[in-house]
Formats: sequence, structure tokens, C-alpha cells
Amino acid sequence: MVTIYDIAKATGVAKSTVANALSGKGTVSEATRQRILQCAEEMGYRPNVLARSLYNHKTFTIALILPTIANPFYPEIVEAIEQMAGEHDYQTLFSNTHYNFELARQQMERMRSRWVDGYIIMGSSMDIADITQYFQQGLPIVLCDWQENEETQGIPQVSVDFYRAGQLAAQHLLDLGHQQMAVIVDEPQQTLRLEGFASVLRAADIPLLPGSIQQGHSTLQSGYAAAKSLLALPTRPTAIFATTDWMALGAIEAVLDEGLSVPHDISIIGLDDIVVSAHLRPPLTTIAVPKTQLARKATELLLTQINDSTDMPNSRSVEPYLVVRQSTSFPNKQIL
Repeated sequence: MVTIYDIAKATGVAKSTVANALSGKGTVSEATRQRILQCAEEMGYRPNVLARSLYNHKTFTIALILPTIANPFYPEIVEAIEQMAGEHDYQTLFSNTHYNFELARQQMERMRSRWVDGYIIMGSSMDIADITQYFQQGLPIVLCDWQENEETQGIPQVSVDFYRAGQLAAQHLLDLGHQQMAVIVDEPQQTLRLEGFASVLRAADIPLLPGSIQQGHSTLQSGYAAAKSLLALPTRPTAIFATTDWMALGAIEAVLDEGLSVPHDISIIGLDDIVVSAHLRPPLTTIAVPKTQLARKATELLLTQINDSTDMPNSRSVEPYLVVRQSTSFPNKQIL
């Protein structure tokens, strides 16, 4: 294996000069730096990551903690974080907690024992009390897409304006002429989405009918079951807002199983804009969360903590936006 000593011998300079040239530190003339870099490349030099980690007291590894990789919302986040971390010469360690807080604590302790430099923690992955304790112990932590019903105790986070997301969904359905609307929501984690939706209806003096708010659990199955309950109401809704795309997909399946069509009989709008939503039949209208932007801001916040622990970064937010596809349309006058 080629070492710094080998490069120093080949170029006729001191080992310290080679080290400074390779690390970009110290005072080395540009001509000497380029000669050293070219020699290192020709000799096939690879830096000793372990030695660098010991010297810098870093492993150049960050952890991303998710509730589950089964929801297609998260792989897009994972990919964007991994790409940005790689741009800064960091590798990424992924961990699924499966919504199990005890398992999350075990996984966190394992990662701490591996000297992970910092953690990006997605909503519903861990108990906020546990996260707060780790943060107060000095661990660099960023919350990403955190629950809408929990205080984050000053921990830096990148959030989505989900109240605005709910408003966008309601306004879109109102603009189409719907007045009999229903919601499938995973409460209490997604309370702001419901509150934003309801605020627009109140302003238009349109009530949500009894039974028109159904509990989901951000899964296909719960979206399907909730939609079945809505279809059985005495006054069937003409439009359904599901607070995640994953539940909206389940709702579409339930509507089709009842022999109805989307959007002719019932319009359905989701929230997330997962990749598969654009490829359904019909493609899903949704409120998009800019996932790449969310991931990049979370990674930036974390690296700021890791590299300058004395300067605590401010939390940031991203804005959702409406994506209109074919799962929403004007209400069918025959069923009004």
C-alpha cells in the first residue's frame, strides 16, 4: 500500500509537505501541490480513513433513523441525504425503528458505540424525550419532517408547513366545486394537515359532516379501511383528502372495489408526492413535499453542528405545493 512516505520520497519533499498538500492545509505552493497530487494519483495512493478519523476524532459517518423504509416516501429522502453526505466525504448509516421506541433506543446505543458523528431523525422514529436527552448530552442531531403535535425542545429541525399543505388541498377541492368532503388522517401526528384543511372549509362556511374524519395510520390498509367507512356514510363524500399518498392509494383501491370510479364518482387528493403517485390509474393529485430540498437542508444543518458545535444552526422549513393530476375533478352532479 502506498504511503505518504512513498510519495515524499518520489517527489523529493518532506512528509509534512505531502500531508499538507493532500489535506489542503498548510502553506504549499500551487506548483508543488499539483506535483504531489499527480504523483499520488499515479502511484494509486488511498488515504488512511482510520488514521484520519483518529486524528480528527470523527468517523465521517452520519446516521439516518427512519420509522420504516417500506413507505416509499422515505427512500427518496434516503437517496438525497446519502448523495449530499457523499459530497462532503461522509458515508451514511441507515436504521429502521419500525415505530418501536424501545428498538430505537437499542439502535441508538449501538450507533453511539460506533462513533457516529451525527444523526438525522425522521418523524415517528423515536420518542422525543429520548432524543432530547441525547441532544443535551452533546450529540449532533437534526429532526426531519417531525410530528406536528410535538414540541422539539430547541433541537434543530427541518420542517414542512403542513398547515399550509392542508389549506392547499381544501382550496383545490373547493375550486372544483366540492362541498361534501372527507378526510383520512393519521392523528395526532398529522394534526396540522387536518387543521389547515378545516380552516379553509370554515372560511367558506362549509362544514365537515359527522363521520367524515376517519383515522388512518399512514398505511395502504388503513387508507382502504377508512375509505370503506366513508363510502358507507348516509351522505357519501364527493371528495376525500388523505393526509399521505400511501393512504390515498388505499382509498382509491376501496373506491374501485365498490364499483365506483375516480374521479368521476369520488375525487381523491393525497399528500407527499411519492414517485408512484404519478404512475397510478388515474395519476394522483397531491400536495407535494419537496423531499430533495428537505433532505439537503437537514444534512446541511447536521454538518454545521458536527463541524462547529459552538454555532447551533437555526431550524429551517420547506413549502409544500399542489400537483394536479387526474384523480380530482368537478363533482358528479348526479350524486349531489
